[in-house]
Amino acid sequence: MNYIYMRSKNDRYSIAMQEKSIQDFLHSRNITEFAEYIEVAPVSLKLDERRELKEFIHSLKKEDHIILYDLRVISPRVGEVVQFLNCIFSHDLKLTITKYAITIEKNTPAHIVISLLNQLREENRSEPIHKGRPKGSISRSKYDVYRDKIIQMLKEGKSVSHIAKSLGVSRSSIRDYIASRELDKIVMGEISSPNIPKISCKINNKG
Repeated sequence: MNYIYMRSKNDRYSIAMQEKSIQDFLHSRNITEFAEYIEVAPVSLKLDERRELKEFIHSLKKEDHIILYDLRVISPRVGEVVQFLNCIFSHDLKLTITKYAITIEKNTPAHIVISLLNQLREENRSEPIHKGRPKGSISRSKYDVYRDKIIQMLKEGKSVSHIAKSLGVSRSSIRDYIASRELDKIVMGEISSPNIPKISCKINNKG
């Protein structure tokens, strides 16, 4: 079964933005049967305090498919996202992140999941712009608005030169952007890599 997950109260993405990306994904994959779940829990609540989300996760069955816009919709906290992914993998569920047009499950190469988590971590580290960018973090880029398009073109096998020409920018700047955001690693899902370790779900469906 396909389940659309959206969160009305989060620190970045409106319901309209989430829904647009998800609907585009459903249309591209000809998915017409799905159930919709919208969480309204405040951003301030920790994962263990979000009763409705816990009940939703534990109601799912093996090979069910969750479709959401971005991992940040689950939580801006990397530790909580890891906890959520552990449950996805231990319950043999599939998770599609439409922002990157990528689907992950327990046998997904580890470097893909790590790249997604690193992106969330980088976003968190670069947020307090008025305080300066922390050493080692990656600042926002003017090319972030083209991120989804760049990923799609990389998936289609387009060269860096082709991507740069399509966007009307220099080849070197796009090459550096792809490298800094590790977009090539996100796209290359079939490269041999260790599997995600099997970890039990730690989200308790109580309280």
